[in-house]
Amino acid sequence: MPVGSSQLLTGTSQATLANTPFDQEPDQSYYEMPDQFKRIPAGRSLIGEGNDSHSVSVNSFEISKYPVTNLAYQKFVKQSNHTPPSHWNSEFPQTLRDHPVVEVNWYDALAYCEWLSNSTGIHHRIPTEIEWERVARGVENTVYPWGNSFNPKNCNCWELGVGWTTPVNCFLRSASSFGVLDMVGNIWEWCSTLFTGYPYQADDGREDLEADGWRVLRGGSWMDHEWGVRAARRLSGNPITFSHNTGFRVVREIS
Repeated sequence: MPVGSSQLLTGTSQATLANTPFDQEPDQSYYEMPDQFKRIPAGRSLIGEGNDSHSVSVNSFEISKYPVTNLAYQKFVKQSNHTPPSHWNSEFPQTLRDHPVVEVNWYDALAYCEWLSNSTGIHHRIPTEIEWERVARGVENTVYPWGNSFNPKNCNCWELGVGWTTPVNCFLRSASSFGVLDMVGNIWEWCSTLFTGYPYQADDGREDLEADGWRVLRGGSWMDHEWGVRAARRLSGNPITFSHNTGFRVVREIS
């Protein structure tokens, strides 16, 4: 529940919001096209920070503009008979339809991508760690998606004081230079990558989906302070566990 409020923050993809509970207009394009993707050009990007900072070459790909929402996940649950998140309590949470889905583990994210690939005929997957960081830091490799200075009004972080997830289109000013929203704050996002040391090397086994080990989480959440929502911040997660502040977004392969 939001701090100091008796109601959940809600959004709806059926009608626009006049404003958000904050000081900026929501991304109105979400209501017309909730399943938008942004093309990310090939290039070199920084990954890590401090002594861990290094440059990595990344191929072109497309990534969802927003994290996967409860509304999108509901369609997957219905069509595949997949177990829904436990907080749905056997009934879809209508007031949270445009919030990111949470209480999903790494394998749930993979299952969603497999269903989406089969449904569309286009290969979908969760991003690698370097793909995620390239999108979040943008072409200028900034500390936060919007720049190098922290602003608690640009994402759903602890300092904002909401106390739960928010609709994925709330923070228009959170967009990275690639136009992707909600990359930091709101939820931690699963990546395909095994959590292991730097430097990042895609061919060293860390992108083996069959390998045992904890996986990378990125982005920070509504529970995290300024330090936790930096674009280079990484966390490890047990792939079989889930949390009320963990979800994911998807990548679409470019043919």
